[in-house]
Amino acid sequence: MIKKKIIIIIITIVLILLLIPYRKDMLWDGGSVEYKSILCTYTKVHRLANNGGYEEGMKIEFLGLKIFNNTKIVNEWKSKDYYEQISLNIKSSTVTNKGATFILKNNTEEEYGYGESYIIEKFENDSWKELDTLTGDPLSWNEMLYILKSNEEREVNINWSFGYGELKSGTYRLVKNSFRKNNSPESRTYTVYAEFDIK
Repeated sequence: MIKKKIIIIIITIVLILLLIPYRKDMLWDGGSVEYKSILCTYTKVHRLANNGGYEEGMKIEFLGLKIFNNTKIVNEWKSKDYYEQISLNIKSSTVTNKGATFILKNNTEEEYGYGESYIIEKFENDSWKELDTLTGDPLSWNEMLYILKSNEEREVNINWSFGYGELKSGTYRLVKNSFRKNNSPESRTYTVYAEFDIK
């Protein structure tokens, strides 16, 4: 009887150790946090949804299998204030595994500045994750500031093969920041995204 209790206690301790998270990772998808144990992955989801707004909830995977997912969109941005600011779209006919042409448009009455910097993210395992660069270090950029006037749109040619190499098949997005030209306290910064597929 005592041996059985000892065995049960040992098994319980082992299971607890296997299920307790030992690593915490911040995901580049808007604010999700991932906790990993030996057997399970727990993800507290707070990420940008494809159709606007935020998706929130909890996901649990056991040995790589999804066993729980209650994520849902809790705040859909349908207002004019969101959709008519700074937009970034891709010219689908220009997409290759080495680069593409994007259209950056200023739909406001203010001038905005933007630089050359960007990152590439890939959609994997239900979340967006920033790609590793060829060197493993963040990309470096020229300190150029381009002005986008009110209601102006501009084509931006991106050759990501220099920093990320040729992309394999999958769903990706380009992430770029735009910000108001003036330095007033009311100045707002916008992060814009453009999704694309590599086949």
